[in-house]
Amino acid sequence: MQKKAFAVTLAVLASVASMGFAAPQTSWDQGEWQLNAGAWAPKAKFDGNESSTKWNFDGGLGYGISDKWALEYNYRGLKTKAGDFKTDGDQNEVNLVYSLGKNWALFGGWNRINNDFDGSYHGAHTGSADSVINNVAQFGVRTKYDLAKNLAFYAEGALGTKKTSQWDAGLAYTFADNWDLNAGYRYVDTKLDDDNNIKYRGFLVGLSYRFGGHKKAAPAPVEEPVAPTVAEPVAPAHVYNDYYLDSIHFDSDVDTPKASEAAKLANFVAVAKAHPDSTFKLVGNTDSDASNAYNEDLSKRRVLNVAKYANDNGVAASRMQLNYKGENNPASNNATEAGKADNRRVDIWEHK
Repeated sequence: MQKKAFAVTLAVLASVASMGFAAPQTSWDQGEWQLNAGAWAPKAKFDGNESSTKWNFDGGLGYGISDKWALEYNYRGLKTKAGDFKTDGDQNEVNLVYSLGKNWALFGGWNRINNDFDGSYHGAHTGSADSVINNVAQFGVRTKYDLAKNLAFYAEGALGTKKTSQWDAGLAYTFADNWDLNAGYRYVDTKLDDDNNIKYRGFLVGLSYRFGGHKKAAPAPVEEPVAPTVAEPVAPAHVYNDYYLDSIHFDSDVDTPKASEAAKLANFVAVAKAHPDSTFKLVGNTDSDASNAYNEDLSKRRVLNVAKYANDNGVAASRMQLNYKGENNPASNNATEAGKADNRRVDIWEHK
């Protein structure tokens, strides 16, 4: 039966290979919902006895309380077919999740695991209750890392009371705006009686949809007021304008300029020294990876690092006006890697 379940899972993976898979959330926007629905095929084992694989519903709902905190509910069936025994239980999980950034999150909460043997081996052979319910307090960590365009590896693990541990790992792919698919493997181990733990393990597939939430508007550009001037008959007042100078580019999720941008940075300093009456506007930008709040902070850090370079090389801080727009001012389409690379930038404008 394990080979049959593996074959079925491979067939599902093949059918969605052109689209890919999705991962648990590690970052959110405030007010964002995520609806998950899928299936997994566990088999159970304890004390050398095994049940056979059966497909179960696997789903849940998440809500972004803020840009750092989220609340999640998950349900999964623990029904297996008769082998040495069979199970007819389920698992209900409520967790509070805290984002550590784009790639990491911590979570903790309550996990109710119902080990229902449906009148089979456990109760008949040991005299113990035929349904063993564990109310587990748990704490865990999850991670997600990009492997290729829209494709990522994810993993999460948790330890809890009642000798409980739980581990998931798989592949993730975002195939459209707000739509994900996932495929992976899960392992659950929890106390059955004083002498035994019961273990559930199997492949899983699922679909996720995100909706709602807010996107913070980019702060409006701060224009320095121009003092009124009195036109002289022989010398009209100079009109100041912004002139695009250059763009400094960055690697993904990095706030220091790429090494290849050294010549552009040096040119910025040279122009500033050659035009001592000019001021300069520095505007930070990012691609659309991660949450809006995270990207806003990343664009701010990029601007500060470019300004620090100029200041360290003799350009007065008072001559630089700093602004940041996160992912809200793309120069190219974020649907391609080349477009994302164009969007990871600090634009420099000369005000003269």
